[in-house]
Amino acid sequence: MMERDIHISPQDLLLSLQFKKGDFGDTALISGQQHRAKMCLERLDNPVKNFTFLGYTFWTGTYKNRKVTVGNGGFYSPDSAFVTELLCVGGINNFIRLGSCGALRKDIEIGDYVVAADIFRGEGVTAYYVDKDYKPCISKDLSEKVFEIFSRKGRSHRGGVWTTDALFKETPQLVNPQIEKGAIAVDMVTSAFVTLANVYERKVAAVLAVSDNLITGELGFADYRFFESEMKMIDAGFKVIDKIQEE
Repeated sequence: MMERDIHISPQDLLLSLQFKKGDFGDTALISGQQHRAKMCLERLDNPVKNFTFLGYTFWTGTYKNRKVTVGNGGFYSPDSAFVTELLCVGGINNFIRLGSCGALRKDIEIGDYVVAADIFRGEGVTAYYVDKDYKPCISKDLSEKVFEIFSRKGRSHRGGVWTTDALFKETPQLVNPQIEKGAIAVDMVTSAFVTLANVYERKVAAVLAVSDNLITGELGFADYRFFESEMKMIDAGFKVIDKIQEE
């Protein structure tokens, strides 16, 4: 039988990856897709790879003389949770997620942006960290900066995001109650990402490019509007860092 308090901690894993205190910047732009992370990487001066683990890679460099960390932080809730926890323990204080989502309103189009406001938990991993009634909270000041910048880049909406683990079980029976609660978008990451940042008392915001629409049935995964919004969100993400730097 297992007798140790825990098998492995985030600190243990970072140590095994030869990570040292101070390697990360204060702010991180975190993507699900690797190509978004690499587009962020191109904006950094003198980037250094912090680590690669299970296909997740993070770099830290400078942007306008400020240390910034970028990387691909998970496709789904379980991997997003452990990567976010590693980044929290590693010393990052401002978390900005550059993700994607399905829209839950007819008027939200492919390529629009959704800035997360309320978070609705429909995944399984956060139950290991918080009780069932816990409500994740974005950081209003950081999220306000995100919404201000992204509104200049394209049609932007602010509202609830429901996170689910089951892509092929997005049925009316499961989706409609979330819409009634105020969800305007669905993804597979945001709840875990925000919850873990909350647990470590970090500032956190999430902005999602719309890839499909559950109300109209439109699929835009290969739509130029979605790809264009992905490219624009990289520039907008760094403009948010400019706003943080002004403080």
